[in-house]
Amino acid sequence: MSEKVIELKGSVLSLTVLHLHSADINETKAALARKIEQAPSFFVGIPIILEPKIEISDPTFLALLVEYLHQLQMIPIGLRSQDPMIQSQANFAGLAIFPEDTRRPTTKEKKEEPAADQQAAQEQQNYAPVVLDDGGLKSALVIERAVRSGQQVYAKDRDLIILGSVNPGAEIIADGNITVFGKMQGKAIAGSSGEMEAKIFAKQLDPELVCIAGVYQLADDIAEEFKGNGLVEVKLQQEQLVINHI
Repeated sequence: MSEKVIELKGSVLSLTVLHLHSADINETKAALARKIEQAPSFFVGIPIILEPKIEISDPTFLALLVEYLHQLQMIPIGLRSQDPMIQSQANFAGLAIFPEDTRRPTTKEKKEEPAADQQAAQEQQNYAPVVLDDGGLKSALVIERAVRSGQQVYAKDRDLIILGSVNPGAEIIADGNITVFGKMQGKAIAGSSGEMEAKIFAKQLDPELVCIAGVYQLADDIAEEFKGNGLVEVKLQQEQLVINHI
């Protein structure tokens, strides 16, 4: 038989980690419900790793949580914990055990550079066009109108520039950077193929959700000082989204 039946290949995937700060299953479920109400469609089919930050003594906690996540159409796939009891629950629930200190791999190997050279390289990177695998260049996708509720715009292998506003219920996605010159009220997902250096720029930020390379923040997680008028930058730094005024 000449044709391949299966093939295993390494891959870098964006996974969502659910930190658990309560051992009360009802309190945890209620908090999840409130969070998902902010952007319900975003969480459908999303793979989840559970990471308890407290001791969990209830032997049914994990099973009940996994069942509830499935009801929410989320996909729990693993656990980060060194607690033997919770690991036993995870094994029973069919979840993989991930090491707690797992670090997200970077998309590029970076060498040590002198401070001045490093700053210059960073400035150049901020304005660099997207480079395709074939060596060609692909210009940004420019949308010269508002993106209305229910619409989705995807810029594959390129940056995305929106000259108008992004209305609530709209979704804009790019494999590269995203820039919105109008009011950003919907969902903005940059680096959707895993590019951790991608950024989001918005002149009036008031989104339902911002996400870079699978790491996201919902509206309630964004400080009020960054909402409204004033150009802001959203970037990924040490596995967390950081928002700054420009």
